[in-house]
Amino acid sequence: METTIEKLPQSRIRTLTVITDDERQNAENIAVALLAERVEIKGFRVGKAPADMVRNRVGEERLTEETVRALLPKVLKEALEKSGAKPILRPAASVTSSKPLTISLVFVERPAVNLKKPDSINVEKKTFTETTDAEVETFIKKILMQDRQETPVDRQAKQGDLVHLSMSAKKKEKQVDELTIGHYSLMIGSEDLLPQLETHVLGMKKNDKKTADVTFPKEHDIPGIRGEKITIEITAKGVNEVKLPELTQEYLKTRLGTDMTPDLFRKDVKKMMLDRKKSEEMKRREEDLYEKVKAATQVDVAPELLDAEVQDMVQDLHQRLEQQKMSMDDWLKATGKDAKSVIDEMKQIASSRIVLRFGMQELATKLKIEPDDKALEQNLKSAKEHEEKNGHSIPEAELQPGGSVYEQIKFDLKMQALVKQMVEDEEPKKMAA
Repeated sequence: METTIEKLPQSRIRTLTVITDDERQNAENIAVALLAERVEIKGFRVGKAPADMVRNRVGEERLTEETVRALLPKVLKEALEKSGAKPILRPAASVTSSKPLTISLVFVERPAVNLKKPDSINVEKKTFTETTDAEVETFIKKILMQDRQETPVDRQAKQGDLVHLSMSAKKKEKQVDELTIGHYSLMIGSEDLLPQLETHVLGMKKNDKKTADVTFPKEHDIPGIRGEKITIEITAKGVNEVKLPELTQEYLKTRLGTDMTPDLFRKDVKKMMLDRKKSEEMKRREEDLYEKVKAATQVDVAPELLDAEVQDMVQDLHQRLEQQKMSMDDWLKATGKDAKSVIDEMKQIASSRIVLRFGMQELATKLKIEPDDKALEQNLKSAKEHEEKNGHSIPEAELQPGGSVYEQIKFDLKMQALVKQMVEDEEPKKMAA
């Protein structure tokens, strides 16, 4: 066989391997023998039919496919040796000519990554305050609300009242589905809604309507309305006076299954709320880091790399639908989408993921981030034990440097170390020159 090399854009290498007649004949003989084990021909035991009859039964296309499969290991080895390629994906193989048989392999290497001004990538670190006693009491009120007693009243809503309402929201005359709610119950003072909205609900009576123009904060949970001015029409369906049960040790034991005094419970809630604040801030910092890395990263993504990422996403979607006992057709009907629009959306997400992944790798390199040796050793051991527990085994070579399992675990630990360094309160290390 003879192999030629061609450099392609987007960090790809194409090899063309021309197979000699003798090599093809030997591979065909192997292919026929393998196919004979899979086809049934009347009058012959499986695997014992004459080669010509097997060839006629399977057809030229399938025979060529099996022949190429038999040749691929040798073709791949020679192509890698001659090209010096360092692929990050399984190569795409195709037959470009049948006479002489010519096999094309396209290798995708790690693309060149340009991380603009890496030393300027800093995460905004907002401070989070200690949980106040007032916040604790507001949280406890939400728990006690489960056992509230409501009494309808014909008066204006005041602090502590439960107002049943509906909301209709528009942004520049276009309906905002996330804020258009047919029925919503708001306890005034609970801070469940934005303060600007609670201000409008305060003082409303049954059947009152109000229109409020509200500018939502830039860090709001709903991405589509962050920093946006939204017009919201509020309709009060009823105002109820609320009486809450007393927080006692007996109540905590009976209703929440926890045997502690109210004071201890308040301390527990205070710690939990502080932990949640920290967790939310860390999550916000991570998202800030990811957005800044993506904005600073330039990488020309090969189509094969994009297709591989989309295939992973499609497979993940199929698995999730199987768990929900839902078919793809049912899911498409439920979401009102078609297959093409789903793939188009996935391509956009996949491209963003790939850019982020390479950008984070480049940033880790600039910062000289390396995983802790003990953590790497422990994770490799855990991976091996997990597979063995499930009746599988990982080849030892895969657990050594260069092996797929080793490199994946090392990569994951590097990313964890990078994120930790960038988002925690200590100052980031200086960039490598």
